[in-house]
Amino acid sequence: MYLFGDLSAHISSIVHNNPNEAAQHDLLDAFFRPYYSLLPNYSPDDPECHPKAYLATAWRYDELAGNGSYCNLQVGIDDADKHIETIQRGMPERGIWFAGEHASPFEELGTAAGAYMSGERVAGRILEKYGLGEKVEL
Repeated sequence: MYLFGDLSAHISSIVHNNPNEAAQHDLLDAFFRPYYSLLPNYSPDDPECHPKAYLATAWRYDELAGNGSYCNLQVGIDDADKHIETIQRGMPERGIWFAGEHASPFEELGTAAGAYMSGERVAGRILEKYGLGEKVEL
């Protein structure tokens, strides 16, 4: 699920304020049960219909992650692709590269997969700059 705003803050606080994984699971399950219980063929008595685990982070509380920030392009912005390309390029001449959902390939913008892909790409560019790897295309 993609969560944002107040809802994202609520889920992050559950994780942050409850370091015990079992307590996190119970609280997250109580929150999400009203939603997953509406899925077709759901049965409250069938253990296969209950999540075995939840993965949620408290990145909102991590100042090195911008306290939960992420990029957002306003509706109607002109030349947004140029903004993204600038972030993707970074400033390698100054030793500055960007990776994350905001620097991912266009088809993966805003996704965890895109963040991973951009990290791989930046790592390759750093290796290339210092003569430790092959040329990497943007």
